[in-house]
Amino acid sequence: MKAKSILIFILCVLLAALFFEGCATKPAKTAPGAEQVVENGVGKARKFDDALDSAFRDALSKVVTEIIGEESEKENRKTLSTYMYDISRTFILSYEVTDKVKSGRDTVVYARVVFNRSKIEDSIRTLEIEIPVPEEEKDYSASPYAGVINEAIDNLTYLVYFEPEKKNISDEYARLAVNRVNNYFANQGYEYIELDRINEIKEEYFMLYEETQGAVSVVQLIAQALNADVYMIVDGIVEEAGTEGDIHFASASIDLRAFESATGRGLGTETGYSGKLGLASGMDAAKRKGVEVAVEKAIEPVVELARDYMLNAFEKGIRYEVVVQGIPSYGMLKTFTDVVRDAHNFRSLKEVAASAGQAKYYVYYMGRKSELIDDVVSTIRTEEGFENFGVLVSRGNAVVFTIEE
Repeated sequence: MKAKSILIFILCVLLAALFFEGCATKPAKTAPGAEQVVENGVGKARKFDDALDSAFRDALSKVVTEIIGEESEKENRKTLSTYMYDISRTFILSYEVTDKVKSGRDTVVYARVVFNRSKIEDSIRTLEIEIPVPEEEKDYSASPYAGVINEAIDNLTYLVYFEPEKKNISDEYARLAVNRVNNYFANQGYEYIELDRINEIKEEYFMLYEETQGAVSVVQLIAQALNADVYMIVDGIVEEAGTEGDIHFASASIDLRAFESATGRGLGTETGYSGKLGLASGMDAAKRKGVEVAVEKAIEPVVELARDYMLNAFEKGIRYEVVVQGIPSYGMLKTFTDVVRDAHNFRSLKEVAASAGQAKYYVYYMGRKSELIDDVVSTIRTEEGFENFGVLVSRGNAVVFTIEE
């Protein structure tokens, strides 16, 4: 039955593709009630038409990812490529080429594409790929915990880096993009992990990444190690666009993908486009300016997506990363977790890792971090062996406890 439905679907979209080839530059007629969605795409190829098709594929893949989620898109990418991305024109209502740049013998095309979202969703269902039901947006303003939740959102710690082996952008421009995102965080007053701090520990986690055969993103491993709540991965394309007299032209498209550090769940993706920029101070300066402009266009939307997701997640309790050090026995660790569970606003606890003398937990608690610390410390100091128990480090939504000597 599944094979038959897919075969019928293929015949329909092939017929639509043949029709579309004859009127590709004309806006398509919109079916009554069809829902539209607008997305940007970028493509690179020797010929303009091939680059435009690549831009269409890029834009469509972003729409599909937004509908079904990043994990599902990855799992079904081969099927989606064959039955949707390869015929992306059939889903387009209209488009605008916003920029066209020569890069050596290739052409880079930037396009703003209006898709028939209803048709995209119907096609996804025909391929028997699940579309998650969106959660109803809730109003937290009347909640007695509204102030606590908003405070926790403002205390999120961010980490921005790039995949060392799976990126299109060069290290130089990737680092520039990371620093520009971090500048945004600094200007907004958000907590973030400095690039130098990431570089201090990255080799250790590159080795762990290889040992796990890439089961978990190396950036996620680093984010967890440095107590970040949200991590972002930077990638993109930076292109030369020729020289006219003394003016050097370049363009950039920068992708920012946000994830929850604890689970690796995708929180949102945004792409910023610089367009064609020209500077008299050299080609490298033009490229760097392109990266900076593209990052500025992408960062605010993706941060808002991440904050919105975490706002919903915190309804069940604000997640605090709690590390306890210097605990010599399992019995004392159990005493610690029992005290945490008895805290007044405790919701749940998840053990992340444990080794000799140290353990890490995610504690879900409906209150401020200072209240959690007070609840735990005031109670546990009455237990034998915990008389000198206190806070070693407190940053963002993370806290490290230890037994002081």
